[in-house]
This record gives sequence, C-alpha cells and structure tokens, in this order.
Amino acid sequence: MTWLQSEIPRRIIVDDLVLRSLEVSDAGQVVEAVAESLPELSQWLPWAQFEPQSVTQREELIEQWGKDWEEKKDFPVGIFRDDQLVGCSGLHLRYGVGQLEIGYWVRTSCVGQGIATRAAGALTDVALALPEVHEVLISHDVANFRSQFIPKRLGFTMVKEYEIEPVANANTGQMRLWAMKRDAWRID
Repeated sequence: MTWLQSEIPRRIIVDDLVLRSLEVSDAGQVVEAVAESLPELSQWLPWAQFEPQSVTQREELIEQWGKDWEEKKDFPVGIFRDDQLVGCSGLHLRYGVGQLEIGYWVRTSCVGQGIATRAAGALTDVALALPEVHEVLISHDVANFRSQFIPKRLGFTMVKEYEIEPVANANTGQMRLWAMKRDAWRID
C-alpha cells in the first residue's frame, strides 16, 4: 500500500492546456508524438530505448497506467492543447514518503512554448495541496540544459548533484535534483 491516500485530480486545466490521465483512445496520439520526438527523447529518457511502440503496445501501457493510478502508485498525464497531445508529464512516487517527483517531456514541434513549465507548475500546485505531500522534486541529467530551466523558472532550489549509471544516449550520469517545499511554494 502506498503512503499517498489523497485523490489526484484526473483533469487539470492551466491556461490553454489540459493535463489529464491518458485513455486507451489516446494511444495513437502518444505513438505519433513519441515518434516525432524520439531523436530528442532518446537522448535523455531511459524508456525511449523501448520505442517506437505500436498503438497496441501503447494501449496496453495506458491500461497499466490506469491501474497504477487506481492503486495510487503513479500518476501519468497527457498534456493536451486543442485536444492534441503536446507532451506528457506526471507525479511519481520515486523518492520518500511525502515526496512526489514531476517528470515531463514535450513534443518536439511544441518545444519552447512554456508547456513543460506550466504543466510542472500546475502539478506542483496539486501536489503541495495534498496533506501528505511536503515536497515536490524534479531531476534531470546536468547536460539536459532545457530541462533545468523548468525548476529554475518555478523557483525550485537545486538541492544536490549525484551520479547514476547513464541510462540514455546523451546522459552523463551526473544528475541534478531540485526541490520545492510546501512552505516556499506560491499556492494560488
């Protein structure tokens, strides 16, 4: 059983974006967005080594994500604008009790539009409004310059650098961890 008992909303609206739990019917859009973005995703994200996936494989994965959501193990969301998938994000229980990590990626054709920053900000709002959560984390490889701008823009504090075995093509294995505590966050 997970330490998280609160409900995570399955739909969050921020500006012109809708962050929502993915449905099996979204599989085709996810396959298309990942295929478009695979050269960039494969540089940084370990799961990209298993791409490309078929629509059927993606449907099965989305079904598993739905089960994970129900069991409060993981909370992946698609980021949609005008009903088109522009990226994915989520809240993940990868660290300790009371800590949620935000992960994100944006479709290559939509990079540089503030999508990841707005999505991460909205997810931080949601996470830190939960009574069990006291800290939100974001981690990235130090060479992933684009990714570091999101926690900086949101006012996260870089709390440590640590080494891991490189898990993707451009990874150096030198990771940076950013944190935001509830008492420091600007809850709107």
